[in-house]
Amino acid sequence: AIQLGFRGSDLFNVQRLNYLAEFNTARPYTYAHFDRISNYGHYNQPLAHPFGANFREFLGLMNYSYKRFDFQGQLVYARYGLDPAGTNFGKDIFKDYTTREADYGNSVGQGLATNLYIANAKVAYLLNPKYNLKLELGGLLRKESNDAGKNNTGLITFGLRSSFRNLYQDF
Repeated sequence: AIQLGFRGSDLFNVQRLNYLAEFNTARPYTYAHFDRISNYGHYNQPLAHPFGANFREFLGLMNYSYKRFDFQGQLVYARYGLDPAGTNFGKDIFKDYTTREADYGNSVGQGLATNLYIANAKVAYLLNPKYNLKLELGGLLRKESNDAGKNNTGLITFGLRSSFRNLYQDF
């Protein structure tokens, strides 16, 4: 598996305009094991990456702060190969890797080739700086497609968010 990325601030000499770009990939069967107890998972969740294995992902994120407003945008593209019923093409790290479809010639995206697009945008207003209390409005578009079908999702979110400071000094 590989993770490459870079992040920075003050893009185009604009104060408080931050960015992050990232590429992630994992070959089929990367985090699997013959015994599901000794794979790279915990509580039935992959530890290394939410996609498990057999994927390529590109991620871009930008945020900008102006006075008490925060603006954030995120774009994700991922291509991965799903494991159709009764098969093991390497996506599900909880399947025994000895049940793989082929010993040689495995490649990223094998199986049911799936494309995933995600666009996420948020705007927040800081109500109380002491507790980082924010009023937040966001929108998310998600499109997943493969030969078995399409799944499109749109969400509008609204919330009150807070994060308390860590005041512990015992480290």
